[in-house]
Amino acid sequence: MRVDDAIKRDPLYPQLDQLNNAIAAINFEASLPHAPLTPAQIAAQTKDLNTQLQAAQTRANAIIAAKQQEYTQQEHDAEVTAVKAAGIDPAAAGLGQVMNATSARQAQAAAVAAQQGYAEYQRGIIAQDNAAMQSVAQQLSRAADDKYRARAEQYQQNESDLSLKLAQEDSSQRMALRTQLSTLALSVDQRKSVNDQLAALDKKETDQLSSLRNADAQALAAYRKQLADQTSAQIRSQQSAIQAQTGAKLAERRNAVGAQLRGLGSAPVPTVSLPPDLRRQLGQIHQEYAAKFQADAQQAVEEYQATKSDLDAQFAALHGQGTTATGAAAVQLRALQKRQAQLQAQIQDQVQREAVRLAKQMGFSLVLDDVQAANGGYDLTNDLIHDLESQHE
Repeated sequence: MRVDDAIKRDPLYPQLDQLNNAIAAINFEASLPHAPLTPAQIAAQTKDLNTQLQAAQTRANAIIAAKQQEYTQQEHDAEVTAVKAAGIDPAAAGLGQVMNATSARQAQAAAVAAQQGYAEYQRGIIAQDNAAMQSVAQQLSRAADDKYRARAEQYQQNESDLSLKLAQEDSSQRMALRTQLSTLALSVDQRKSVNDQLAALDKKETDQLSSLRNADAQALAAYRKQLADQTSAQIRSQQSAIQAQTGAKLAERRNAVGAQLRGLGSAPVPTVSLPPDLRRQLGQIHQEYAAKFQADAQQAVEEYQATKSDLDAQFAALHGQGTTATGAAAVQLRALQKRQAQLQAQIQDQVQREAVRLAKQMGFSLVLDDVQAANGGYDLTNDLIHDLESQHE
């Protein structure tokens, strides 16, 4: 008998063909140029992104430190000029050059250390934030994939059950009609009538199975959309909660660092009483240079945040490509391959079993697969196909 020809005529073969097409589609997608990166490539690119982030932090800290030193010296010079113009010794007013320089260097070093500590804390918190959000997204996506796969398998089982039920219900009638065709001398009209009845049975089974498949396909598509919407909403909710917690932690640390910086570099206590106008003038000088420093420091921070946002987006895209999407496709592919192997074995077992039964029924003691019948041999394929079409075990 010709095994491949018989398998392709088995009532379950259309399901096997659909599975083969789905597996081929996933494998084709994986072979496209945007195929997932290897773990080594992901690790190398992640290291490069972290290096760029560290460089951006170092650059921002260097700019802030330089600006603080520059404006501290300019503020000191302006204050000394104002005090001298009022006829007061700068040292007596608490503006001694040596003391101020030392204080400025200490304040500068403390400010740099505080900024570096905050940047390191921010980097660690955001890394935890990214890892937590990625883990949540993966877990929710896997749960949705499991639900969808379970529903799809249930629909496939329902279709198989219906196909078997219909074949069993019509098997007696179909066998009787085929017996008439093979054993009775029928007129042309009688033969046509029997063939029409067989065709009607085929159409009835095909129509009912097609109706169920169409309904299942629509229900499955709606269920996929429902799961996607639910999963997206859950991911957004979890990510918002994580981001809110992270923002609160960063704000708390930022406020603490700000209070620390505001307490740095306090001017020495004057040994003489300064006139009110001079005090106001010195206050204005301090506010002017503090505002200049704040503006330049804010610009450096904004430039760093812009660089960091871009690197975070690259990091998210890199790890999204390397884990979530590929993982979901791999899970789906394994499920399809498992179902394909089961169905392939089921069909092959049925073909072999029916071939042996039919051969014994016809008086043959040996059945050979995929060989041309020699003299005295008989090609059982067509009889087997007719038998498979009339019975579905």
